[in-house]
Amino acid sequence: MNANGEQPDRVSWTPGSDHKPGPPAGTPEPPAGERYAFPAHPPRTGPEPGEGCLYAVVRWPVRIIALIVVVPLRLLWELLRLICRGIKFLFWDWFLRPIVRGLKILLWDWFLYPVLRFIARYVLVPLGDAIAWVCIHLIIRPLAFLYRYLLRRPAELLWRYVLRPLGRAALHALRFAWEISTTIVNFVIVRPLSWLWRAVLAPIGRGLAVVWRHLVVLPVSWAWHNVLAPIGRAIRAVWRFLVVAPLRWVGRTVLRPIGRAAAEVLRAIGIGGR
Repeated sequence: MNANGEQPDRVSWTPGSDHKPGPPAGTPEPPAGERYAFPAHPPRTGPEPGEGCLYAVVRWPVRIIALIVVVPLRLLWELLRLICRGIKFLFWDWFLRPIVRGLKILLWDWFLYPVLRFIARYVLVPLGDAIAWVCIHLIIRPLAFLYRYLLRRPAELLWRYVLRPLGRAALHALRFAWEISTTIVNFVIVRPLSWLWRAVLAPIGRGLAVVWRHLVVLPVSWAWHNVLAPIGRAIRAVWRFLVVAPLRWVGRTVLRPIGRAAAEVLRAIGIGGR
């Protein structure tokens, strides 16, 4: 109410306030089912989208083709579905399914399952227990007993008191024999040969090397450098100046002109080639 005691016709509302505007005063409230219903879309007054000359030209042939081809195929498909459903309903639901269910109840639930359960409970399970008892008490345990007291225990005793001590004794004997043999070889062969090498052979070798160097290598080297090499160089110089140079001069100044003259004479006569 306002200050004059009158009720306002409309409540003002601003965006962001918690109060929403309601219908004007005196307006009857809608029913409960239509109060929260979504408003209906306004009727479309304009032309449909895509309408035009090309749309009209294409639309009617498509509709005719659909009416001639698609609709008969769809009707045939629906007829086949209806026939299949009728066959399933008649032959399976009314005829075969009760027979199968009855056979299952009669053969399995009433006959086979109780018989198999009775056989499993009173025949197979006791037979399996008996076979397991026989295998455990008459086969496995005796074999385990024989293995434990006839194979494992004697093998352990044999290894502990015979084979391992023999192996250790053999190992110690081999080690002692190796040490003795190495000691004997060291004192009998290695050390004498080492002393012989250091005291006799090495000094003799060094002396022979010194003698060979001073008596053979150094004199031969001195003779080569001071006697033989100068004599060879002198002989080579004498040979070059007394034999090679005159022969080369004779060949260049005498024999080669004579040969050329003879070749010209023969060429002129016609005997020699061109």
